[in-house]
Amino acid sequence: MNNQPVQPELLNTEVRANGDRPRLSDRMFSKRTLAVSVVAIVVLAATSFRVFDIDWGEMWDQVKGVDPLTYLLAGVLYYISFWFRGIRWRLIVRASGVDNQPGVLQVGNAKYAAIILMGWFANSVAFFRLGDAYRAYALHIETRIPLANSLGTLLGERAQDILIVLLLLVVGAVGLLVTGEITLPIYVLIAAIVISGTILLALIIMRNYGERLARHLPDRIEEIYHPLQVGALGSFKARQLPLQFVLGMIGWALEISRVYFVAESLGLDIGFFVIMSAALTIAVLSTIPTPGGFGFVEGGLTGVLIFLGLDDTQALTLTIVDRSISWISIIIIGGALFVSWQTFIARRGKRGNGLSSIESSETVGGSEPAVNDPD
Repeated sequence: MNNQPVQPELLNTEVRANGDRPRLSDRMFSKRTLAVSVVAIVVLAATSFRVFDIDWGEMWDQVKGVDPLTYLLAGVLYYISFWFRGIRWRLIVRASGVDNQPGVLQVGNAKYAAIILMGWFANSVAFFRLGDAYRAYALHIETRIPLANSLGTLLGERAQDILIVLLLLVVGAVGLLVTGEITLPIYVLIAAIVISGTILLALIIMRNYGERLARHLPDRIEEIYHPLQVGALGSFKARQLPLQFVLGMIGWALEISRVYFVAESLGLDIGFFVIMSAALTIAVLSTIPTPGGFGFVEGGLTGVLIFLGLDDTQALTLTIVDRSISWISIIIIGGALFVSWQTFIARRGKRGNGLSSIESSETVGGSEPAVNDPD
């Protein structure tokens, strides 16, 4: 087996070869995405009218009565979380050693955080969580880290996130039980456990049997698999793992704080463990591969909040106001950053600076990785 990392030129050849396929931005802003989103909005609205007992006048009064400073604080805390996520991702990349390869450029925490925000934007407007692929691509462009290595670090990061969310869900469930508020809906815990188990099983198989299984793969896929494994497993090193988990916990604490201050801005008196459970429910449901988990997050979170003791109107109001930060603002702010970065990459390519081989692929095959059309 070839243990050398996949070279950018190999990946760029594939990009050039696939230049006539739909690109990522085409997929994100396609008519299909828009049509399905409109259908989802209609379905969600119909569900709200028929399933939930909503006092629309009261809900509008609650929305108009939002305290702007507290709401702004919720948004600021949310965006600070990207900084800590960026630091953690940079540490994961360092721990895996994929940034020590010849020709790799070192970038700062701000750029890692910005790439994460662009990835979340892509996930917010595209199906099948294409933002994760875009994050790997952006890191590849900015640092020359091979694309498979970049994807591997994302897999390691995602595994850490899932473990943290499961831990916090258990803490939240115990807290709800101890405080006598109510128990967390079992399907939320089951979903978190299933996802966590799947990620852990994949990592265990990769660690213990990955090399042997890879020998049975086609040569091309085998070449890509090895750097993917290095990126994924390299982050799980005993010496660096505690700091990475602390940074991950800070990121999730800031997300929980966002929901807390959104509730405060609405004047809702909600227990801490209810807030915690709501924030983590969003995290679990947003993994569903619709744009930003749209439809599933709104319906699921509203249902969980009702189950946890809020009335229908309060639950839907909190959901809508929170999603204005965690989804709509990501589309606006992340979208602006995404467009700026794309413009910068295009201009850099025209000037002939930066990565010559990558820029060649951008000129011939488009500025983004091709995406196979399922049709």
